[in-house]
Formats: sequence, structure tokens, C-alpha cells
Amino acid sequence: MFELSVAFKYLVPRKKSLSTALISLMSVLVISLVVWLVVVFLSVTTGIEKNWLKKLTTLHAPIRICPTDLYYKSYYYQVDALAAASQYTLKTIGEKAESLNADPYSAEVDAELPASLAGPERVDLVKTVFHELDALGLPFQDYEIGGALLKIHRGSGSVVSQMSYLLSYPENNPSFPSLIVEQKQVRGDNVPVLLPKNYKESGIRVGDVGTLSYAAIGSLSAQEQKIAIQVSGFYDPGLVSIGNKCIIVPKEVTRLIHASTQTFSPDGTPTNGIFVWFDDLDSAPKIKADIEKRLQAAGVGKYWKVDTYRGFEFSKDLMLQFQSDRTLFLLIAAILLIVACCNIISLLVLLVNDKKKEIAILQSMGASFKSIAAIFGLCGASLGAISCLLGSALALFTLHNLKGLVSFLSMLQGHQAFNPAFFGNTLPNALSHEALVFVLIATPILSLAAGLIPAIKASRIRPSSVLRSE
Repeated sequence: MFELSVAFKYLVPRKKSLSTALISLMSVLVISLVVWLVVVFLSVTTGIEKNWLKKLTTLHAPIRICPTDLYYKSYYYQVDALAAASQYTLKTIGEKAESLNADPYSAEVDAELPASLAGPERVDLVKTVFHELDALGLPFQDYEIGGALLKIHRGSGSVVSQMSYLLSYPENNPSFPSLIVEQKQVRGDNVPVLLPKNYKESGIRVGDVGTLSYAAIGSLSAQEQKIAIQVSGFYDPGLVSIGNKCIIVPKEVTRLIHASTQTFSPDGTPTNGIFVWFDDLDSAPKIKADIEKRLQAAGVGKYWKVDTYRGFEFSKDLMLQFQSDRTLFLLIAAILLIVACCNIISLLVLLVNDKKKEIAILQSMGASFKSIAAIFGLCGASLGAISCLLGSALALFTLHNLKGLVSFLSMLQGHQAFNPAFFGNTLPNALSHEALVFVLIATPILSLAAGLIPAIKASRIRPSSVLRSE
């Protein structure tokens, strides 16, 4: 307590020490500005990443279970193409789950099985997975991705034409309604579809009609097939490469296309699998491990691959970029804090030179070298703590009024300061607790470290030489 009281006494500005007071004020301001910048920037970027992840995992789920090559080579999957009961057509995961008979092959009706085909599996590969997921109590659903040529007839008479991905409607997804921007009931025989919201911005409206065209492989040639559709609404896909092209359709549409021709995603995204939804994204690794353990115990682990959202083909590069940007900025922030805290060295060196006589008197009265060093070390740490609190308070004020600040910047530039396609219509203004903890720990520690050199210098002052010179 003695060292702390002396340290605070030295930090109080006095008229006779104007230069020391100015350097002290400048040090506090510089460190506060760096703290403000770090907290605001990390809070905004963390909020952007969380918003993007929320939309990604709402549409595509935090965990995806997909068949491996062993599944597609298995008797369970291949036998449908050899059985009349399956209309000699390979089945999707959803169709397998709805099938009453896991083995549709009949030796009396169907041709002899090829010798290269392995024998039947002991368990139903799809229903076993569904059973294990039911046991975990998590919402899940099989999904299918298809491809088709979309043509929409706009009210102006023009036609929008684009090759598009089709995703089966996730009716079991509890959070999907939060992505819907606009939706109305469609009447008639046309198939209702949901389009990404960028179609709305291009002039398409709810109720516009069109077609989905795909190639059906016949016995002699491929024939074009068309499905009449009507726009029933729009949804927000977020910042997802495949999501911006994805049209939400009833599962009957994707199954029809799947039965006619196989769809392959150019980025390697599995076109058939199972989505598993939950709210706590931080628990994704644990839930993934639980699912893998259950599948292995059930004897079907080798047929399925479990991925979290961090491993999705269309998002992992962007997530790595987010992580790299955050790491780079933390490194830059640490360097800026170190440079800012170096001002404390200049301040404390001046303070030591100014207080030589008092230091000598304290030593003569019995103060140890450690006590003298602690006094000036606490001076540095106190400046860092004050600056940290001031910068954090300024950051909270900025985040609270971030919308007005962005509007002001946009007005100065004559256009939107931040691209809505990436940042959204409004910047997130929630405080990042990670950023706050970083500055609350790093700033006082760096300030204390900056005060060590002057503190050591002060502890080495010889009382006899100082008092003799006075």
C-alpha cells in the first residue's frame, strides 16, 4: 500500500512539472486511442463473422453427415439399380429412410447380381443413422442438391435465365423461417420456390412464374424436361458462395431430378446428406465426436463422414481468411500497444530524474530497492490501467452510436461506407468480450513492462551521492 500511495502521488500533475504532465497526458491519450481501435475493430469483425455463421448454419446446419465412397459402393446403395421393386433407380437418403424394405432385390424377378457386388450389409445404413440422431434429441433432416436451368418471366416481359442449384426445403429446420425475407401462399399447380433475395433486387416479384429445365437421360438420348414453378418468396442466404445460387424447392423436385441425372457440385459439396441443427456453435466439435462414436458403435461409421461448418467446402476458405485477418490484426494491435506504451518509458525517466531527491530520502528512511522499483513500476501499470479504462469506455460509446457514425462517414464519402453485400445493412455493434479481455490484460502488463527500465534506474540511485550534490 505504501508503494501504491507514493505512485499515485507522483502521477498527480503539478504546476512545477508541466513537461511531465504533458508527456503523461500524451501517453494516456495514445494508449487510449489504440485500446479504442482494438475493441471497436474486433467487436465489429467478430459480430460480422457471427452474423455470417448464423446464416450459414441456419441454412446449411452446423453439422453435416455425408455418405463416403464405401456407402456408394455398398450393396445397400447399388442394389436399387438392379431391382424392379426400386424401378431400377438409385435412391436418395430420404427415399431410403422412407423405404419399407432395405433390400428390394428379388431373385425370382430380377437378373442375377454381378459377382463384383458385395453381399448385403447387416444393418440399414440410413435408418441406423436416423435412429442414432433421434437418440441425441437434435433436429435433423436429409437434404438433396440438384441442378437445373431457371427461367423466370418478370412482370416487365423480360426473362431471367440462370443455371442454379436446387436445395430441398428444410422443413425440420427450426431456424429457417428467420431467413425468409418475404413469403406468400402460391395458388395453382405450379411448384412454389424460394429464391435468394438478390433475385428480388433484380426485379423479380412474388407470384412471377417460370420453369426449371433439366436433362433426363433416355434409352437413346437426353431429353429436356421442364417443371413449372412460381416464386413464393425470398430468403437471405448470407455470405455463402453456393447459397447465393441456391433455390429452395420441395424435396419431390430434387428427387425427380436425382432420378433422371446425377448432380455434381464443382466445389466438391456433397449433393446428398443429412443436416443436424443446434444453437450453440461452440459445441459443434463435441457433438461431432458424439455422433461419430455412436455411428462407430452401431457398425456404420465407415459409411458416413461427419463435418462441422468449419469444414464445408464452400466456406472453409473464407473462415480461414476471417481467422487470419483476426490473428494479423491482433499482432498489429499488440505492436501498436507496445509502441504506445513506450511513451511511458520517457515519462518515467523524466519522473525519476525529477524525484531523485525524494527517492534518496526514502532510501535513507529505510525503503528497499524493491520498494523504489515497485513505486515506478506501479506508476507505469496505473497509467496503462487508466488508459485501458478510458479507451474501453470510448469504444463502448462508439459501438452504441455506431449506426450514426457509419451514416456520417457515408455522407462524407457520398456513398455507402461499407458494402452491404459483405457487411450487411448495418454493422454489428455488440461488444466483443474477447477483445475487451485482451486489452484489459495486455495493456496493464505492457505498461508495467515499460515501467521496469525506469524502475530499475530509480532503485539504483545512491542516496549519499544525490544528497551530497543537493
